[in-house]
Amino acid sequence: MINWLDAATFESLLCELAREGRTLNQCLQSGAVFAVWIPEKLLYLFPPWQLDPTGKPSPVLEEVLALLRGQYGVSGGERTSGWEELEWFIAPHAQLRGNSPSEMLILEPALVLEAARQDLSSWSADARW
Repeated sequence: MINWLDAATFESLLCELAREGRTLNQCLQSGAVFAVWIPEKLLYLFPPWQLDPTGKPSPVLEEVLALLRGQYGVSGGERTSGWEELEWFIAPHAQLRGNSPSEMLILEPALVLEAARQDLSSWSADARW
């Protein structure tokens, strides 16, 4: 979690267009951005790999998070602290040539979305990641 950002720093990088008039908390709740909850410090930390150089989140992030948090996702549709989703994002993935989804989220968003669909859809052979 080295180089992860606190809410104030992340919000300063997040472009206004990406927020669409919403607060950072609203963006987090809607799945427009991703963070993990640190209960010991009572704060969220945000990985910088979800933003492109202009401060826009990956165009597929919201859909990937919906799959990760859905019925066939990492917690069977139950609310999480983000740590469960993080495991999927940082694990090497065969469909991404051994790269992790977090490494490819900005570079090849369509491939990351397809990998998420393959892993986390009802028709997936491995439904429930």
